[in-house]
Amino acid sequence: MQKNSDNTTENQTAVPESAPFDLSLVFLIAANVIPLLGAIFWGWRVFDIVVLYWLENVIVGLINAVRMLLIRSKEGRAVEIVGKIFQTGFFLVHFGIFAVVHGVFVFALLGDSFGEVRQGVDTFDLFMKLKWAALALVGSHTISFFFNFLGKKEYLKRTLGKQMMAPYPRMIALHMAIVFGAFAVIALGQPVVLLVILVVGKTIVDWKLHVRSHRKLDEKESRYPKLS
Repeated sequence: MQKNSDNTTENQTAVPESAPFDLSLVFLIAANVIPLLGAIFWGWRVFDIVVLYWLENVIVGLINAVRMLLIRSKEGRAVEIVGKIFQTGFFLVHFGIFAVVHGVFVFALLGDSFGEVRQGVDTFDLFMKLKWAALALVGSHTISFFFNFLGKKEYLKRTLGKQMMAPYPRMIALHMAIVFGAFAVIALGQPVVLLVILVVGKTIVDWKLHVRSHRKLDEKESRYPKLS
């Protein structure tokens, strides 16, 4: 009997160790390859890349709102459901304001101030230029939603409050680094090597944040197996 107990414990602790290698992580890295190709082969400038990462923040916020709506209520009472809808709406407004201010900052300081966006240049053309990269990021975060949030039943392991706050640390930490990195690249004349370093650095940080976030939930599941 002792041997079976040891095997059970070993199987439970093995789950978090395998978590970093998952399908969503593969797609996350693949989606980040597109701006890398843009910097090397397609003549993308630092402004294009930072705008793409700003669009990614918008994508993350919208998918997080869906996650909030799917967080399991404790008892499923009507008052809990109404509260969840209200809190999700509050998140959309708050995160939306945050994203708009961030977007204005990106376009104003990395656009007009450095000559990247000039009069007569259609912003629509910029977004058309980035459309495939943006769609790849949509696909990456959607796959993570299905693979991790639904497939691994993360909606049972997170509270509504924690899910609401989940995008902010990534958004603030990652994009502060990207914006300051972008200024450094511009100051040095935007050499391709530095653009590549900027994209690769973002991908590595994104990868580590992804792994750490889902590993914490896997460790929580190993401590409380009934949640799964």
